[in-house]
Amino acid sequence: MIAAREGAQVVMVSRDPKRGERALRSVRAAGSGDVSLELADLASLASVRDLAGRLRNRLGHVDALINNAGILSARRQVTTDGFERTMATNYLGPFLLTHLLKERLAEARGRIVNVSSDGHRSGDLRRAPIEDVLRGRAWNGMMGAYADSKLANILFTFEWMRSAPVPGVIANALHPGVLRTRIWNQNWHPLSLFMQPFRILMGSAQRGGHAVLRLAQPGVADRGGKYFDKGREARAVDQAYDERLAAELWETSTRLCRPSARPPT
Repeated sequence: MIAAREGAQVVMVSRDPKRGERALRSVRAAGSGDVSLELADLASLASVRDLAGRLRNRLGHVDALINNAGILSARRQVTTDGFERTMATNYLGPFLLTHLLKERLAEARGRIVNVSSDGHRSGDLRRAPIEDVLRGRAWNGMMGAYADSKLANILFTFEWMRSAPVPGVIANALHPGVLRTRIWNQNWHPLSLFMQPFRILMGSAQRGGHAVLRLAQPGVADRGGKYFDKGREARAVDQAYDERLAAELWETSTRLCRPSARPPT
């Protein structure tokens, strides 16, 4: 919504057509930019590939890619690709989409903003082989899976800058704050119910959007590979700086997602 107000071309992605159209109408009403909607399920690698193909056909360049997926699942679920749903949606889908759009990002020397969470601090990707975590064989409960996925977002961000698959394309990660979003309405887990009375104390989605949009601007955090707590650079949990772990996560994710595979004809 904020970017649309400034006249940017914005492509929104939603899994749910009704909710996506509702969000699209809201953003169009508030902004003057060119705003459109694409439907995709980030938990499905095939859906992500289809989305990337449509975006490559539509867009000559991508100035900013904001990976903002975040779900909570009260029970262990496995996708059709064989991955734990929280990890697939919050991390693997964005990982694949980013790689599939790297040429469009390169055209603009664009920026990647991976929305993580301060909840990453309770994640632990060393407790089991990486593939076991991604596939849910080492599932650690709803909040454990969420924390693991958000830690993976940061490791991916840092490794992107170390491996530099697209020189000049900057990636950063951030915690946008604890926000009043619908994530707390999606299940009947005791934590979600516990958080309801505290929603009034949470930041607005617009406030979080400002923090995200700031990192999408040229001239801000131009070195990349940083973690921000809202608008300020911060230190992530120590495990986020484990270069061996980051490289292993990158290699495993690449092997499982196969971003270089040719699209079906």
